[in-house]
Amino acid sequence: MVAGYLGSLGVMATPYKVEHPRNIPAAYHKPIGQLVTRWGITELYLQSIIWHIWKIADPKVARLLTWDLRAESKVSLFKLLSPRWITDPEQQAELKEIATKASDLREKRNRIAHGLWGHKPGKPNELRLLRIKGNTRILPTSETVSPADVKV
Repeated sequence: MVAGYLGSLGVMATPYKVEHPRNIPAAYHKPIGQLVTRWGITELYLQSIIWHIWKIADPKVARLLTWDLRAESKVSLFKLLSPRWITDPEQQAELKEIATKASDLREKRNRIAHGLWGHKPGKPNELRLLRIKGNTRILPTSETVSPADVKV
């Protein structure tokens, strides 16, 4: 049990006991894989649109600009493009909607792919994702997550 292990390290455990499964149920595998894969494709599309808007024809130059950017930075850069570089209001609105959806997908992908999975003792089929970021670092919160919640 994590609380016991963390306690042995001198680390304060969460206010409730949580067990962490070695493997999550198979019903989660496909939706998690699809979420991660779809994010990868979305990230490539964002890069491609950025290159197109800036009229960068040389792939080496284009990759130099965006290849090593963190996903959060790519989404931020994408959000800044439409008001500055696009004059057509309909295209601006479409790019803003794409940026919002991409930002939501990135956050969901990070939460699911990098999150800390667990369940309350005695309830192994009720998987929870713990949030240990920002304001929840001291007292983590958790939410129940079903395979349907993971789907995009």
